[in-house]
Amino acid sequence: MMLLPIVFMIHEYEEIIMFRRWLSGQRTQLRVQFPRVEAFFTKRNVFAYSTATFALGTAHNFVLISGVTLISLYLEAYHWWFVALMAHTFHLLIHLFQWFAYRRYIPVIATTLLTLPYCIYAGWRFVMVSQLSIPSLALCSAIGFVLMLLSFLLTFYLMSRLHKL
Repeated sequence: MMLLPIVFMIHEYEEIIMFRRWLSGQRTQLRVQFPRVEAFFTKRNVFAYSTATFALGTAHNFVLISGVTLISLYLEAYHWWFVALMAHTFHLLIHLFQWFAYRRYIPVIATTLLTLPYCIYAGWRFVMVSQLSIPSLALCSAIGFVLMLLSFLLTFYLMSRLHKL
């Protein structure tokens, strides 16, 4: 369970290191292939975000996932760890979808492919040893998905605020 924050950061380091340069180089291709995404990024000035701005978004999520992991272990409320695991797993699955849709390298796919097996294995092991019912596991998964979406929105908000400073 304690590996989750580490696995999360392994994935996020690729985003921090590669995203800014990749995004700048892909702007034209994004405009052609995904004009709404490019327009969204342009409107919110995402193409001008610094590496530090991306790192802030990652730090926010790292604190959340680490906090949930530690509190879950301390309180023995392991279902909350499963919620965090599912949120990260959904995050990785979205990157897989992005990769398939874009049909070329994106600066998250190497570590998505590297860390997704951990998420699958850890989730499977949790399901095997937990005493949660199928509806409870489904609810935890749904909560993880919603929290991942909310965290994504909060991350972009925080990054936009930092960028304006």
